[in-house]
Amino acid sequence: MEYVIGVCDNHDSGACLFENSNLMFAINEERINREKLTRMFPIQSFNACLSKIPKNQRNNVNVAYASHMTPIALLRKYNKPYSGLKKRSQFSYSLNAYFMYQILLKKLNLTRIESNVSKKIISNKLSIKNIRLYDHHACHAYSAYSYSGFDKALVITVDAMGDGITLTVNIGDNNRIRRIYQETGSSSISLYYSRITELLGFKAIRHEGKILGLAAYGNPDKTLRLMNKLLFYNGKGGFNKLNHLIPVSKNKGIFRKLKKYKRKDVAAGLQKNLESEFIKFLQYWVKKTQIKNVCVAGGIFANVKLNQRIHENIDKFFVFPHMGDGGLAVGAALAYIKPNPNKITNLFLGPDYTDKQMKAELEKSNLNYKKLTNPGKEIANLLAKGNVIAYYNDRMEYGPRALGNRSVLYRPDDKTVNDWLNKKLKRTEFMPFAPVVLEEDANKCFKNIKGAEHAAKFMTITFDCTEWMKYNCQGVLHVDGTARPQLINKKDNPVYYNIIKEFKKLTKLPCIINTSFNIHEQPIVCTPKDAIRAFVESELDYLVLGDYLVK
Repeated sequence: MEYVIGVCDNHDSGACLFENSNLMFAINEERINREKLTRMFPIQSFNACLSKIPKNQRNNVNVAYASHMTPIALLRKYNKPYSGLKKRSQFSYSLNAYFMYQILLKKLNLTRIESNVSKKIISNKLSIKNIRLYDHHACHAYSAYSYSGFDKALVITVDAMGDGITLTVNIGDNNRIRRIYQETGSSSISLYYSRITELLGFKAIRHEGKILGLAAYGNPDKTLRLMNKLLFYNGKGGFNKLNHLIPVSKNKGIFRKLKKYKRKDVAAGLQKNLESEFIKFLQYWVKKTQIKNVCVAGGIFANVKLNQRIHENIDKFFVFPHMGDGGLAVGAALAYIKPNPNKITNLFLGPDYTDKQMKAELEKSNLNYKKLTNPGKEIANLLAKGNVIAYYNDRMEYGPRALGNRSVLYRPDDKTVNDWLNKKLKRTEFMPFAPVVLEEDANKCFKNIKGAEHAAKFMTITFDCTEWMKYNCQGVLHVDGTARPQLINKKDNPVYYNIIKEFKKLTKLPCIINTSFNIHEQPIVCTPKDAIRAFVESELDYLVLGDYLVK
């Protein structure tokens, strides 16, 4: 038996455990320390993985580490966040300097210096000798390719920057990945998107999804001319440089001009610019390689509308569900193992808690509760009557999306839900709530799903809604006529599937709203104690904790 623990310690640090080539457990540090997108060294996540291995086997564990260079390696020794990087402006000189530091180390082939220092520190920190460090974007690429189910695929990775690189194009074939193109952080698409996020008054590296939602309300033509000067396809397979060596200010030049426009029009121009220029890039590489199965990973692919545009231009499409840096731990372990590609179907990889543990927390809370005798029917009946249910059951999901085990549920036909439910959850959102849809009814609800069915299991892509969906399920409909579904079948999650099936019997609606169970700016709940606290703070109608119902 071989055990491999994958570790990532950039923003959204975490760890995962493989037994041979099987992914057994995965968690991000934020779920444990309750600091959203934490940069803390993932020692608790690592220990959680280690605890799953028999004691007599722990000396033989291999550690696969995502990235050769990570911010200020020495701070790992003290288990501290990376020098407050998350608080820095996306326009700051220090961020530009950091980008140039990584780019120069990469160009001068000096990454081994920081890599060797990092390896020694990590080895001491984890008390593990068998450690291998892997290139940041190779980890992204393996996470996408290994779980796509494609024997041969075009593999694209894009994020702000990792190991000096922001973008790669690869060919995955015969369980190996060959890189055919890369760009340094000087042309970072993600940095561009984050700068506009900050310019509009939102938190960069956190609220980009709000910008995506806001874009649908604006007129892109008002700002697109300016946006096209900031990001454009260069006609040679890549993108223009963002000029990191030149001090960039949000109070000068194009950024200053953008401030004169409404936020929604800036967001709309940004999104249209991203989609149109990226599709030019995609079409170049599809034509050059003659490969029309595409899989992707990296933070930019959290943009579900961009993913829809990609899907519309190829045959088959897959996004690794934990596409950002938080998913690098799995990518690192896969780079070590190099398994044959297969379709990932289960992201319920986190901790679970016993009936006894859940009951004990309920007793401490002094909340009144009762035991459910037929959970599927009873929960469906409450939903049909218009109740909001915080649902907590079984193992926690891995990744940024709640997929039914740490979710807030509601019926999908209330078009006012986006306003009042977000207030209860203390959120300010422009994106509508996502629907979880019975797989057998997918074509009734959405157009052009073929080739992206697998991606649609994990809320990683939007689709245009059918007229039936637009009329009957307005609570999950965005103003542009799209929705971001989770398709589910009985094999994926029998208990959750049964709730929706029973709800359909009562209402003739094959879907329900599924949004993450958390208070705004906090991570998704992990423990029963987290669930009870979030339930009380949000004042929802019911909490289902395992087989227990709290009103």
